[in-house]
Amino acid sequence: MIDQTITIGNIVEILTIIGGGFAAFISMRGTVSRVMADLLDVKADIKALNQVVIAMAVADQRLSAVELDIREMKHGKGFIRESIEREYPSASTR
Repeated sequence: MIDQTITIGNIVEILTIIGGGFAAFISMRGTVSRVMADLLDVKADIKALNQVVIAMAVADQRLSAVELDIREMKHGKGFIRESIEREYPSASTR
């Protein structure tokens, strides 16, 4: 058998549940807005780190090119030897 009566205790219980849900919703709204602000900061930091990684990759490519030039110069190849031969007069023309 189901009791169909509504007491003041039932009404207070329903209002307490609704009030608690509303309070939880309000507090979560503030928390979510703070989390969104933090995510925007993290996003900006990730963009800055992306720029740093790109700069490091470019620097690595330049360093590799310089190392290759130095290796070629060790073997007598490269632009320096050729430009010296054409820049300075030979001993026979002095």
